[in-house]
Amino acid sequence: MKIDDKILNYEISKYLPKSTPNATEKIGEKPLSEEQKVEGSERSDQDTIVNLSQASKEVQKIREIILSESDVREDKVADLKERIESGKYSIDHKAVADKLVNELIDELF
Repeated sequence: MKIDDKILNYEISKYLPKSTPNATEKIGEKPLSEEQKVEGSERSDQDTIVNLSQASKEVQKIREIILSESDVREDKVADLKERIESGKYSIDHKAVADKLVNELIDELF
């Protein structure tokens, strides 16, 4: 069975803020000046300040979204249970057979 990345990306992207610049937009930023570098090195006796890149912030947000989602899609399960119990659920045997044959062909070649 193949999983389509487009669906996963869509599901994750709908939770991300729209105005957040991505890593490719950050390329044009200027590097720190010598004065800013020296200013940062003078803080050795204070707490360390860590600045995360935008890409790592996005990764962290995606991780939180994935962990917050349930492994089971309750709405789909409930719908299928209802259709099975009412006798309205039918299986397209030809489509199942076609998928099995296609998967076998993909594995062989």
